[in-house]
Amino acid sequence: MNSMRKKLLRWLLCGQLLAVVLCCLVSFYYVRGELEDLFDDRLRQLAYSVPVDGDFELPAPPPLTNLQDDEDDFVIQIWRADGTLLRHLNRKEGSPALVREGFSTHFSHDMLWRSFVHRRGARLIQASQPFSDRLEMTTGIAVGAIAPVLLLILVLGGIIWVSVTRSLRPLTDLTAGLRRRQPYALDPLSEENLPDELQPLVQALNSLLARLESAIEGQRRFVADAAHELRTPLAAVQLQAQVLQQSRGKEERQQALEQVRVGTERATHLVRQLLTLARLEPEDRLRLFEPVDLCALVKTVVAEQAPTALKREIDLGVCEAEPLTLIGDSEGLRILLGNLVDNAVRYTPSGGQIDVALRCEGGQALLVVEDNGPGIPAAERTRVFERFYRRPGSEVSGSGLGLAIVREIVIRHRGKIELDEGAQGVGLRVSVWLPLGLARQQQGEC
Repeated sequence: MNSMRKKLLRWLLCGQLLAVVLCCLVSFYYVRGELEDLFDDRLRQLAYSVPVDGDFELPAPPPLTNLQDDEDDFVIQIWRADGTLLRHLNRKEGSPALVREGFSTHFSHDMLWRSFVHRRGARLIQASQPFSDRLEMTTGIAVGAIAPVLLLILVLGGIIWVSVTRSLRPLTDLTAGLRRRQPYALDPLSEENLPDELQPLVQALNSLLARLESAIEGQRRFVADAAHELRTPLAAVQLQAQVLQQSRGKEERQQALEQVRVGTERATHLVRQLLTLARLEPEDRLRLFEPVDLCALVKTVVAEQAPTALKREIDLGVCEAEPLTLIGDSEGLRILLGNLVDNAVRYTPSGGQIDVALRCEGGQALLVVEDNGPGIPAAERTRVFERFYRRPGSEVSGSGLGLAIVREIVIRHRGKIELDEGAQGVGLRVSVWLPLGLARQQQGEC
């Protein structure tokens, strides 16, 4: 389990342990070094205090307070300059050999000694101490000096444990509160008495909850509107089916069948548009963008709509198509252009004209669909982007979702869409700008 609490405790405790160990090592070797110097001073004082004339009396060792054991552990020797031992005064068994003047550490008689040799006239005075006794004393004192520091590990460990547990309690409480929430409880979390570190997290969660509530509310409205819109064509189909059952003449049956066909087509178109709109909801926006050949896309969509336009004697064609490649959602862009051309074909009267153009303008890819149909009054050009909105008095069957779908796709591609009058104030001109921050030209720059 990737626990932040355990990880934090692990790092703090390990860091504390490492710091204490380093502190103990430094203190240990420092205290030992100081004690070594202190014991060397003791040997020097002993050597200087020994008389070389008359009776040789063993001097009293310099006081070392609590550092000295009850039994003395040093050896004092007086030598001639030629190396002859004159006197051996010791409180320990064994005696070291004569060494050079000054301090030295040496082996003698299978023992390690620390000695100090002082020359006084023709005599050499050597004060020695077994290194094992010396090491035992210095180590014991140094360990005793760092013992309180070792105790700090337990004390600081407990303090860190309690501090981390108490500091993370707001996060634990926040987690418990989120677990107790019902699935549709989208009210914001309380930001009172929260630590500064948790404020951004709670604010982000509240922002997410607000967006989620808006999305769910949009889904509810969408389902309600879809049910309402589907009710009309399905009721019409059901009614015409009943008429068909009761019809007796061939002409009456033919007329009822035609109405059934029209109602079915309308319901099919509405369902298709609803499915398209559902695919454009936020969760579908996780699809990655890919390079899209806009020029090829324009020609493909126009070719798909050409049979319908030809059937209605409408002149549909591509008047301009620059080679542009857009990094975007290929399926979404196909739906965008398909809806624009489909709307133009639906509303343009027989014998009309529809021109599709693609060019690079002002640093943006501009897609234009222009027809000479009835157009849209300026007062309604904003409302036509609303879902299920259809102009009053329109005789053309539709779902009222085409331009709403187009707007969603444009927004996803960070573009802009505008509705204007066509050439000479007749018809409708739809202009879609897609920023070239998401696009690149195949040839040149605009």
